[in-house]
Amino acid sequence: MGGHKLEGLKDRVDGSEPWFRENLRTLVEHPTISPGKTDDAPIVAGAEAAREIMAAAGASAEIVECSGTPSVLGRFAHPDPVARIVVYNHLDVQPADPERWQQADPFKMEVEAHPDRDWIYKGRGTTDDKGPGLCALRAASWAHEAGLPIDISVLWETEEEIGSPNFAEVVQARREQLACDAVIVSDTIWPSDAQPAISTGLRGSLQAMIRLRTAGKHAHSGLVGGAARNPVRELAAIATAIDGARFWHEGVVPPSKDELDGFMRSGFDIEYFKSAHDLHRLETDVPLEVMLRIWARPTFEVHGIAGGHMGAGLKTIVPDHAELKISFRLVPTQDARALGEALTRFVHALDPDVEVEVSGYLEPYQGPTAGSVHDAIVAGMTEATGRTPVNVREGGSIGAVPVLADVLGVPVHFLPLSLPEHGYHAPNERFDWAQARVGMVSFARVFDHLAAG
Repeated sequence: MGGHKLEGLKDRVDGSEPWFRENLRTLVEHPTISPGKTDDAPIVAGAEAAREIMAAAGASAEIVECSGTPSVLGRFAHPDPVARIVVYNHLDVQPADPERWQQADPFKMEVEAHPDRDWIYKGRGTTDDKGPGLCALRAASWAHEAGLPIDISVLWETEEEIGSPNFAEVVQARREQLACDAVIVSDTIWPSDAQPAISTGLRGSLQAMIRLRTAGKHAHSGLVGGAARNPVRELAAIATAIDGARFWHEGVVPPSKDELDGFMRSGFDIEYFKSAHDLHRLETDVPLEVMLRIWARPTFEVHGIAGGHMGAGLKTIVPDHAELKISFRLVPTQDARALGEALTRFVHALDPDVEVEVSGYLEPYQGPTAGSVHDAIVAGMTEATGRTPVNVREGGSIGAVPVLADVLGVPVHFLPLSLPEHGYHAPNERFDWAQARVGMVSFARVFDHLAAG
């Protein structure tokens, strides 16, 4: 590999901060909150702004409609490419409660000088996933301008945060234009700011609502307590039973020795992890055990339980109904739909009166750890950081990834740029110029290596 036909990369990157800042501000200040959370008009406006940014970067850019909110596709086509790559990112973001942010408005980007990271860009969407998307776009524009024999498509979705329910329509509609050798996704995280890492697997997920109604109205506990069923207590007991059950552990294959070696070399640090996520205490303080739990094992979480008196103070009533909000994360050897069926059977065996509504599935994915694209990513990140990246897994889920793999019939690779302290889905989300530089150099060198054949 090599050849480095893309000359003057350092100067290109050094001069790109104003471009990056301006365009990141434009994208962040379009409040593209996930569909179903608010009016979709801001997403549509944000998609049009993204199309304009792609076009200004030299791409042929279009809005691709579907049954939900649209995606944006930019293409840097070459008449005789030796490699064809699709880079995926997303424009939609999680909601942001201003009361929990240091910023007055999370959708007004703020910029702060930082001695180690150069510039910090603050605002919802900066790291998840607008900043990384701009890094890939900038590098693709340079590759195209230099005439590298590589065809690059940049695809930005607007429904990732709700599981990509309509994304398959987009990929099917542009299947011919998206024909490629591989997809690269930049929507994952390094475990440590000191050690670059490549995600090689995603966990899937299953979300469910569990409901129980035991009466027609609330009743006074002094009149019916001890005789009436208490749905809050019963659902709490069901949550405890699920937590101790084995059905959601079925089909798990432990990570290989090589994977474990990557985990151990990832620079994962317990105190850094706790600080980045503002965690006071963990289930365990053994570093490898934490890594296994967040990357390589399934998990069960309770996100909320509702029922009875939810206001201030105490009311001694027995609730008439209750609801339990739960989810599972699955590892690549597990099947999300099979788990949904097992969950329903398990709960109904405990209590046939309980309603189980599985509200969403995301399939897990195991990516390749060899081949020309993986090697190009390793080389590109090494040249950008001065350190060889290690292979790790990602604890989260990206619904678009199995869609891209299945519809296009190609492997999906990952080039992470975000850090734990950047605050995915958290208040005070941020991205920084140091990581943006890494992203631009990494993607540029990946394209350079692949164009060299």
